[in-house]
Amino acid sequence: MASKVFLAEINPDESFQSIQNKLFQLFDAADFSTVFQKDDLVAVKTHFGEDGNANYIKAPFLMPLIQKLKALGSKPFWTETNTLYTGRRSNAVEHMQLANEHGFSFEATGIPVIIGDGVTGREETIVEINGRHSKKAGISPAVAAADSLLVISHATGHLACGYGGAIKNLGMGLSSRKGKLYQHSVVKPRVKTARCKGDGICIKWCPVKAISMIRDRAVINDSKCIGCGECLAACRPGAIAFQWKIDSVLMQERMAEQALGVLKAKENKIGFVTFIMDVAKDCDCLPSKTDDILLKSLGVVASKDVVAIECATVTLIEKALGPLRDKAYDIDFTPQMKYAEELGMGSSAFELVKV
Repeated sequence: MASKVFLAEINPDESFQSIQNKLFQLFDAADFSTVFQKDDLVAVKTHFGEDGNANYIKAPFLMPLIQKLKALGSKPFWTETNTLYTGRRSNAVEHMQLANEHGFSFEATGIPVIIGDGVTGREETIVEINGRHSKKAGISPAVAAADSLLVISHATGHLACGYGGAIKNLGMGLSSRKGKLYQHSVVKPRVKTARCKGDGICIKWCPVKAISMIRDRAVINDSKCIGCGECLAACRPGAIAFQWKIDSVLMQERMAEQALGVLKAKENKIGFVTFIMDVAKDCDCLPSKTDDILLKSLGVVASKDVVAIECATVTLIEKALGPLRDKAYDIDFTPQMKYAEELGMGSSAFELVKV
């Protein structure tokens, strides 16, 4: 049976007030009042943007959704988990400081930021699942404790998955540090010696000190490497490579299993909103570049079905751009959606309803 996905089309030159009004209508059309109720503690999962990234969805665009939650009498809070890789989002203190700098402060939005996996990212809640690769998932304790969850995603390309949207936002964005490590550990980087400039940037960013310099060239110790991909993101000469086409399917399936853990913890109490605006080649975790943007503005979609909203989002993007694999990364991104449907997380059949 097809699941409904609601679309509010947005033009690149549309006024902020018009966008706000459409988001109010989108919330109502998706029937989110049956998901979020009076006195609910609502975890609002979004991405605060990495340090140096300007493509993330800014807080003012999300405020109509927060206002609707408050109007229902619920108690929303922004939430994220700490990153596996080194940086300002790898611990709750700097993560909250960055969120504040990027406009997600209590003063600016009227709701607090709660980093969902503790000060250092080591806290987790275990949820039993029946996956092909794992029987349990480690997720954010804050999300597990909340009454309901609003997942706000930003559709982008992704260097490991080809595409990142709502499933990635659940599976990577709300998993514990161990859960993130479990997903990434299927891939290991290698150094293209001829391209290595010996600048040592990869050494600085490696969270487990798995990289050393030998004869002015980087060398990766496979026994220490956790496959987090931070060296790949940091290396500007492009001397770090992953075998994504080989390993991406397993990574995507593990990501879907972690996402299933979140769904099970919040069964029938989740709404999904995905912004198809400033669609970039890379996700919001990487520093943005001026030539990153593939699609400026198409609209915002909402649904109660995570698989349907993913399929609808990709369909809309590819209708506007052509095959996403030709524009971002040449990686088959469909395994995450196919496996999520196999796990019973939703339906790939969708009915698109314009609001």
